[in-house]
Amino acid sequence: MNEPRSGSTDGKLAINLETCTGCSLCVLACPVDVIRMDPTTAKPVITYPRDCQVCYLCEDDCPTHSISLSHDISNSRRYSTYDEFGLKV
Repeated sequence: MNEPRSGSTDGKLAINLETCTGCSLCVLACPVDVIRMDPTTAKPVITYPRDCQVCYLCEDDCPTHSISLSHDISNSRRYSTYDEFGLKV
């Protein structure tokens, strides 16, 4: 079954609107205003996908794990954390 998704950041960022509760924590977490709330659906939308810095703050703060970011090892902050603890991506 295809899950409803909000936008995409060149395949980096996706929001599963089916599991999203509309709590807006992702909007508050995003330091560059990529995600905003849609007033008609009360769900987040990816408004400025090209501005995404792949910082993982929205994904980390989502209580329902409705946000997914591709694990891009070019982001040294995320890669070094995974590498340091020997975690698999």
